[in-house]
Amino acid sequence: MADTNSLLGDLLVDWQLASKQQMETAITESATRDLPLGLVLTMLDIIDSETLHSAIAAQSFLRDRLINFDQTSQAMALVKKKRITFGLAMDLLGIQAASKPRNRLGDYLIESDSIGREHLKSRLNMTKTTGLNLGRVLITLADAHHDLINHALSLQEKVRIGDIDREEAIDRLYSARRCLEVITHVGHDVLESQTKLGQLLIDAGFILEKDVELALCICRDQSKPLGETLIALNWIKPQVVSKALELQKLIRQDKISINHGLEELKKLRVQVGVSEGVPGNPEAQEERNVTFYCFLKLANVLPGLKAQAQQESKDKRQLESELEETWQELRAVFPPSSPQTRLPEDVRDLLSKCGFLSEDQQITVQRAGRTYKLFRERRLNIEQALIQFHCLQSSAAEPGQWSGTFPTLPVF
Repeated sequence: MADTNSLLGDLLVDWQLASKQQMETAITESATRDLPLGLVLTMLDIIDSETLHSAIAAQSFLRDRLINFDQTSQAMALVKKKRITFGLAMDLLGIQAASKPRNRLGDYLIESDSIGREHLKSRLNMTKTTGLNLGRVLITLADAHHDLINHALSLQEKVRIGDIDREEAIDRLYSARRCLEVITHVGHDVLESQTKLGQLLIDAGFILEKDVELALCICRDQSKPLGETLIALNWIKPQVVSKALELQKLIRQDKISINHGLEELKKLRVQVGVSEGVPGNPEAQEERNVTFYCFLKLANVLPGLKAQAQQESKDKRQLESELEETWQELRAVFPPSSPQTRLPEDVRDLLSKCGFLSEDQQITVQRAGRTYKLFRERRLNIEQALIQFHCLQSSAAEPGQWSGTFPTLPVF
């Protein structure tokens, strides 16, 4: 039986919302595709987004010891049977949560003056629509420093296991936020030195220090930037220089930490290879393996189509094939078209065939297609693309320059 510290996957199996085999498959897919487990579970039709959200809420109540495991199991069984929310299931069963403060990340951030209440509310809405956790949303949109969120999560866990009390955790988080602000202000010159292009490439393992020194001598003789010189010498690939400069900018703007930036560069090192003649990871070169159907499913655009598809005797494979055909047509009209421009009749017919009948539904799919295109071009990852899509939905605007972390990275 699971305990209060159980992982979500184990709880879903215990609550009979997924089999052990399904969970093993989902965990493998999560690692292979570099996708959060929750998104993979939804994409593979193991669990729907509403039930997943209820399971996450139940896990939170369990970890905070507000209710016991048997109570969460009873509530989740009702969630599964009646397709209702976890909160409503608790009410119907008469389950009373213990009367003590919750240990939610958002509450910690508000009470430590790290984020405003209204801003948090909008980000919590984003977590519901994307299926991503709050920490990932805040970091992705550069609302809070990566190190601050990690520290908050660490303090949250310490409270849950009884190492510190809630008030001390909030005090520590407030102090950490103030320290980050002071370090950023006082350490500007040190930060400039630590984030020089050559130093970032050395620390990430792309090049040796002696080679950077030689390249700098050539730079001075030829009056060229270091990045341009390294590319001309064929020591560093252009996409590596491009990403290193992007990360340098984000670090200096205090959107990410140096360690976080170096982690991203090291990932790139594995993907593209370092030495001349070392091939990049083949999987990184291939077109991304999340279909347009899966993207629409993850974006919660597909719910409501299942019943219609069944009435028309369509199976998932047929609908997925038709949506891929629709995507090929959509991508062809993106550059000259905009969400306000009426789609060509043949594309509208394809969308209707797939079950998107109203004007609003078709505009939604077109907007999803635009962000999906950025994902397929590797300018956004899947999390960024989903967040971008839901930002567009709420503002009814065209995709613009990505303003979160790791913007418009180059195609590898």
